[in-house]
Amino acid sequence: MYRKSIAVLLVLTMLVGAPSGAYAAITSETASVTENYTDAVPEKEGYELDFSTEFNDGELNTEYWLPQYLPHCTTNTAGSSARYKVENGYLNLYLTKDSPDYFGGQTGSVDPDNLLWIANGIQTWEKNNLHPGGAQKMQVQPYEGYATQYGYFEIRMKMPDTKGGGYASWWLIGTQDDAQSDGTGSEQNGEIDVLETFFENPGVFEPKVHSWDDPELEEWASKVELDGVATDYVNEFHTYAMDWRPEGITFYVDGKEVAKTIESPQYRMCMILSMYINSDFSGWDEPDNEYPIEWLIDYVRVYKDKNGYDESNRLNKFERFIKEVVDSFKTFGQRILTFFQNFGTQCQQFFECVFSLIPALFRGINHDLLS
Repeated sequence: MYRKSIAVLLVLTMLVGAPSGAYAAITSETASVTENYTDAVPEKEGYELDFSTEFNDGELNTEYWLPQYLPHCTTNTAGSSARYKVENGYLNLYLTKDSPDYFGGQTGSVDPDNLLWIANGIQTWEKNNLHPGGAQKMQVQPYEGYATQYGYFEIRMKMPDTKGGGYASWWLIGTQDDAQSDGTGSEQNGEIDVLETFFENPGVFEPKVHSWDDPELEEWASKVELDGVATDYVNEFHTYAMDWRPEGITFYVDGKEVAKTIESPQYRMCMILSMYINSDFSGWDEPDNEYPIEWLIDYVRVYKDKNGYDESNRLNKFERFIKEVVDSFKTFGQRILTFFQNFGTQCQQFFECVFSLIPALFRGINHDLLS
């Protein structure tokens, strides 16, 4: 009896101490770029998890995220330092009315002739001359958190709803592995904007590809109008994703395809989460802005196709040009067809309305004749 009790206790100890199925399924390689196993990260059919930040432990994992926004582009450390909170399982990137100017000027102004630029963000990579859109102002130590080529990138978040001039962006930039020692001379600096959303219009976002100095890329942009009521995307969490492959990029909202491009960078890229007010193309701070400007993010994940990525699927520049021309004609033809279909429907409704009035018209004429 005693030996049986010991055996039962040993079995129970093994069961209690064993990791859950989802935890055990994570390989040691994957675990090195994932965190926060309090809530198991769901599997994605046909993919394996490569990167995960779930924001469940109350602090930002600075092994993978630098709490600064492009610090090499400014000498003002206060302006480039991230303003954020990690609480209740969410990352909250926020801006306040007195947030410091990125370049060291005064606090935000309603004067459009004195646009003081305020930025806030975190990123998974940093080096001198990382982003061709910003000028090098200060030497920095390289930071290498996470970068990869290809994958299914997904974020779950609420859109900021603040009105006024500003926007939030989840974007990728090439890590410029071909650059010289000072970070210059790179052609691997293309950009993917998975989403850019203006504060005043949370029902619309714009995925983009910027070529910068990459001769193999063409500029591309799309404008996505989200289903339903715009405020739903502010008050509720939704998922936004892209599937980046050699043959192109497909963008999704809540699992539904919303845009597609055949442009595809051919090198590693890092991620940046950033938000701005007084941006040169999104307008400036206005009296009806609501502060603090908050951006709630539930998680950021990257999955890899288990079958890998076939480079032979990539189209060369001429093939991409021909495909874009053909697709443009297809789109134009579909619009013409839709126009005539709608026109036909309207004509049918018009004549049905007219024919429905004819009996009443004859009854009126007959009544006049009899009277």
